[in-house]
Amino acid sequence: LGATGGTVDYGTINASSIPLTSFYPLPEKSLPLSVNCGAAAAQMALSVTDSQTNSVVRGILGTGFTDNHNFGLGAVGTRNTGGYSIRLATLTTVGATLYPLRRTSSGGAWSTSDGKVEKSPYQHSWSRNNNTTPAAVSSVAGTLVVKAVINRGDALDLSRDIQLNGAATLVVTRI
Repeated sequence: LGATGGTVDYGTINASSIPLTSFYPLPEKSLPLSVNCGAAAAQMALSVTDSQTNSVVRGILGTGFTDNHNFGLGAVGTRNTGGYSIRLATLTTVGATLYPLRRTSSGGAWSTSDGKVEKSPYQHSWSRNNNTTPAAVSSVAGTLVVKAVINRGDALDLSRDIQLNGAATLVVTRI
């Protein structure tokens, strides 16, 4: 996940910039994704577990997203900080474009995807030629695009520092 080891840093955000009555979307940030399984090509699936699931702010991501896409940004006391989404983008394997896939569980049928990552038990993979069969590849390169959204200011304690503390675990399995 790149030189940062998968850390996305939004730096310091001034409390005065957070609107009191609406969610505050932050700019997208990107992380390079690289999966290498050696010389032997294999079909792979990626699943993502939210380590801050108790801090999810329902509906914070907006149109086109469900709470399956919504990963928690942590909490300060009992006040949930916000949420973020993850999207798979620009997937390739040795000179060829790959297309994102998803399924609802490890036994479900694969379907094409817009790349938005949903929490486990959903699984994500990639195909050639935009079909619904995961491609057997020995390596995958791409981008994880993260978009964080901070909760409404009136739902936070803006008199103190608020850490953006999202944490997720990505697991790659052979299928």
